[in-house]
Amino acid sequence: MTLRSAAGDLPALDAFLNSALREGWLRKTSQDQGQLAFRDPSGREVRAGLRAASRLRYLFDGTLCRRTPNGWEAVEAETLLADLAGQVGDTFQDRVLDSLAAIRRAPPQRGDVNSWTFIAAEQALKAGHPFHPNPRSRDEMSAEDAARFAPEQEGQFALRWIAARPELLTLSSGAAPLLRLLAKADLGSVPSDAVPLPWHPWQAQRLRQRPEVARMVEQSVLWDLGPGRSDWAATSSMRSLHAWHAPYMVKTSLSLKLTNSVRDLSLREVRRGVHVSDLLQSDIGAEIEQAFPDLHILGEPAYVALRGTNGIVDASMVVLRDNPFRDAGTTGPVLLAALCEAKPNGSSPLGTMVARIGQGAARHWFERFLEVAIRPVLELRARYGLLFGAHQQNLMIELSNGWPSAVWIRDCQGTGHLESFHDKLTAACPGIGEGTENVVNAELGDGLLIYYVVVNSVFNTLSTLVLDGLAQEDDLLSTWRQFLERERERTPGDPSLYGRLLTRPTLTCKGNFSTSMSGVNEADGDARGQLAAFFELPNPILETVDA
Repeated sequence: MTLRSAAGDLPALDAFLNSALREGWLRKTSQDQGQLAFRDPSGREVRAGLRAASRLRYLFDGTLCRRTPNGWEAVEAETLLADLAGQVGDTFQDRVLDSLAAIRRAPPQRGDVNSWTFIAAEQALKAGHPFHPNPRSRDEMSAEDAARFAPEQEGQFALRWIAARPELLTLSSGAAPLLRLLAKADLGSVPSDAVPLPWHPWQAQRLRQRPEVARMVEQSVLWDLGPGRSDWAATSSMRSLHAWHAPYMVKTSLSLKLTNSVRDLSLREVRRGVHVSDLLQSDIGAEIEQAFPDLHILGEPAYVALRGTNGIVDASMVVLRDNPFRDAGTTGPVLLAALCEAKPNGSSPLGTMVARIGQGAARHWFERFLEVAIRPVLELRARYGLLFGAHQQNLMIELSNGWPSAVWIRDCQGTGHLESFHDKLTAACPGIGEGTENVVNAELGDGLLIYYVVVNSVFNTLSTLVLDGLAQEDDLLSTWRQFLERERERTPGDPSLYGRLLTRPTLTCKGNFSTSMSGVNEADGDARGQLAAFFELPNPILETVDA
């Protein structure tokens, strides 16, 4: 096994194989002498060289071979991925290879974690999700457009501003003055007889081609104001855009399938953002701020969309998100996913930073991370029944001399709350949960929270420290268990989620491999009718106790 795949292919190989292995798509796995052996769905044995391994995740070194009738043959990552994905079908294979090509095109991470600004950290995420067969696939978007608009390409561009008569629009309460404020900052002038709409330029081109939008233009009730300043950059989620001069970030619909979902916003999603913003201004919001001064939640106070002959045009939906990051000379906060992203040759940014702090710092760093970043999210559920989908791309860590000092959470559209807390929340924030399809029972809500916060954020942080050789996995799992036991005892709220994490033999996990393989549009499902595939993952802290 002498052939080694190019270093640029390793992130795609890692993400594909880790997701396939986690979901049992590859069979008869065994690990021996620095290799992982498995059978592909056709029954052929494959051996993959390991750079590092933990109970939770593998890093591959790019040496691959598989058994043929004539013996073992070396194979490159692209060939193996194409063959494995092709067994599912052409569409899945195209997405896997499209994602591989996008990862190859990405420039390497630049700079040091401690010098990253907010947007530098967002765009430092190069490969995307570490457990996904096609983390950078973008149906309907050309390589040329991706080079301009994809976050990992580090580009900048201008918004396309459109003016619309108010009667054409569905607006949240108070949205019009906020849109005018943003337009004044970006365009310098604001139409007095219309509402300005900030559209992503890729989306604007497609919206203008829609017959009902073209008619609005012909009737002079919708008109082009031109581009604003060319200072906008995509955050890691691609459709959420940031500029230093802007009082708000902009989240737009993008009518293309990114990984598992077509990224058109819906009314139920954008209402969730407004409800969270309203709740943060209530008495409960004041309690949260007092109890967790190092927790910051980015509100989404406004939305706007065109109203066509058949109702709201989802593809035109725009959300305004709070933008406290206005100084390009200020560092941080740092996106957790970028902090934990494995490098093909060398430690992750997290590993490099923690090693610099000093020998034995990893366990203390992890303890601090749990206290600063994870405890507030779990306590929002325990005390108020609030469910924040704080996965790696929604959590940003503020650092002080390399140590976690505060946490920022974004994407209010990924929130919900438990039925058992609905009356309490409604008393503080009338109307919360109406028309949002995100009020759920504890079994479902806690399961989703476990995946996003624990499996995605906690376990990927833990495994990063282990894979970078800075800690023993059992030691960090013990730290995680002790944290849960302590919080179960001291919470003033409902301790049942802590108990579930401590005692249940399995944890709810999203199956990105199965979801992508199925071809469903995950965004079509609500909280109660998830279209994504979920399964149960063995609870590693119970495995540690048993051992």
